[in-house]
Formats: sequence, structure tokens, C-alpha cells
Amino acid sequence: MNALYPLVSIIIPCYNDGKYLLEAVDSALSQTYPNIEIIIVNDASYDQETISTLSSIANPKIHIYHNEKNIHLSGTRNKGISLSKGKYILPLDSDDKIDKTYIQKAVEIMENDTSIGVVYCKANLFGLQNSPWYLPDYSIDNMLIDNIVFATALFYKEDWNKVGGYSEDFKSGLEDYNFWLSIIELGKEFYRIPEVLFFYRKKEQSMLNSFDNDISARKETYKKIYSNHPRFFEKHKETYIEKLRNAQQDILFENRKLINALALTNKSLERLKYEKSQIENSTFWRTTKPARYLTDIIKKLFNRLKRKNKHKNKVIM
Repeated sequence: MNALYPLVSIIIPCYNDGKYLLEAVDSALSQTYPNIEIIIVNDASYDQETISTLSSIANPKIHIYHNEKNIHLSGTRNKGISLSKGKYILPLDSDDKIDKTYIQKAVEIMENDTSIGVVYCKANLFGLQNSPWYLPDYSIDNMLIDNIVFATALFYKEDWNKVGGYSEDFKSGLEDYNFWLSIIELGKEFYRIPEVLFFYRKKEQSMLNSFDNDISARKETYKKIYSNHPRFFEKHKETYIEKLRNAQQDILFENRKLINALALTNKSLERLKYEKSQIENSTFWRTTKPARYLTDIIKKLFNRLKRKNKHKNKVIM
């Protein structure tokens, strides 16, 4: 089987995600590709549902390991990959899902073109937000500015070894961006399958949300990205500067639009305040005050009776 279907190791780090873990595992087990192993690494979870869920999993394709202390996402992924036996690696977060044909289609592409080092796909968001996940097409130019390739992509374990794995200095996020830049520096190509084969769960609380809302962490992390890949950014310096300049102009343009819209809104509010004061100072408003007061009392009495009758009907039933 190894000759026709090289082993793919699906790496699932898990930290207090027992609520969703089985969905991720089921999507991994449902793959049409016949030669997979699933490695779950519990990153010192303390949530009882997670602990119970992990203890309930029993499948010969699944291997579960436990960290004695929390070592964060990068370290946990690295541990899982180091324990894997696959030619190919597919990271899968414990709250996300993959389509049953994802690995089969990705491996076929990798096996037929040795220049390609990473295969990913289109994606949908689900959970709190259900919509396509709009990401720019892959290009070096776009990767200069930001990460446009999510972590759940197929790559060679050999390449992971060559670049030293995921940097464990990234505690807040973008460890995958740093890793992908290292793969690019190996001279590998990226390929996006033009189908939705990955599903990213949107939650109220997540590492990505925390990162997006922490400007200090964002600045420090992007600075680290740049300092980790000086030759890459130097090689593409002219393009990088041009894209930064264009991004700055886009921000300034949108900022002016927002300022103008805010000014118009404030003007409208001032007008409404003035009209409200004119009405309240009018003779009509003063003379109809008793009638309005009586109307409010009648409304309150009506609502009280309505609630009482509704409660009475419930008791009878």
C-alpha cells in the first residue's frame, strides 16, 4: 500500500476542545484516501469534557499522546509530527473539519508534481459565521504582506525537518505564516485546489480572535516574521515596498471615507436634536402631555393583563 498510497499523518493538537474534537476526528477517519494515521496530542487539557472524550476514542488508526504541561500550538504540532510516520503531514485543529476527498486529491497533486511542496484548498467558515472564507489567490507578492494559506494544508515531513518545524516562539499566532515562508525559502511551490475541502470553525473565543484584538501582539509578531526571514524580504524588497505603500494609501483613502461619513452622521444627529427640541417646546407638545401620559398608563395596564392571561392559560394547560 505504501508504494501506491504513501502514508499521510493527520496531526490534531487538542487543548480543551472536547466539545468539537469528535467532529474533527470523524472527518479525518472518513477520508477516501486509504492510508492514514491520526495523531492527537492533548496539550495538558483540564476541561473534563475533553478528558472524557479523549479517553473514549479507540481506533487502530488513532494514536493519542499527552503533554505533561501546556506547550502551546506550535510545540504540540511539532510533537505530533515528530511522532508521526507519514511521508506527508496534514495538520488539523481539533475544532475544524475536512472534506472526505481532501487528502486523496492533495496527495495525487503532490505525487504528480515534485515542484509542489504544499497543497491546500478553498474553505468555508462555519459555527458563528457561515460563509465562504475569502482568501487571495496564492502568490509570493501576496505572501509578502500576510498569510493567505491556512494551517490545514498537506506538506512533506521531510520539508518540516529541513526548516526545523514550526517555530515555538510564536505563542499568539502566525506560526503557520512563519512556517510557510520557510517552505517558500526551500524553493517549493504552493497549489490551491479550486474546491471547498476545508471547514474553519468560527467561535466567540479563539486564539485568532485574541490575536486580532491585541495590537501589541500583532506588531510584535509581524516584526518577528520579518526578522526570521530577512533574505526573503530583501529578495523581494521592491515588490514589498510597493505593496506596503499601496496598502497605506488604501488605508488612508478608507479612513477619509469613514471620517466624511462620521461627519455626515454627526450633522444628521445635530439636526435631529434640534428638531426634537423644537417639537418639545411647541404648544402642541405641551398641551398633549396629559393625553400622552394617560396613553402610557393604559399601555402598561394592557401589557400587565396580557402577561397575566398568558400565565393563567399555561397553568390551565
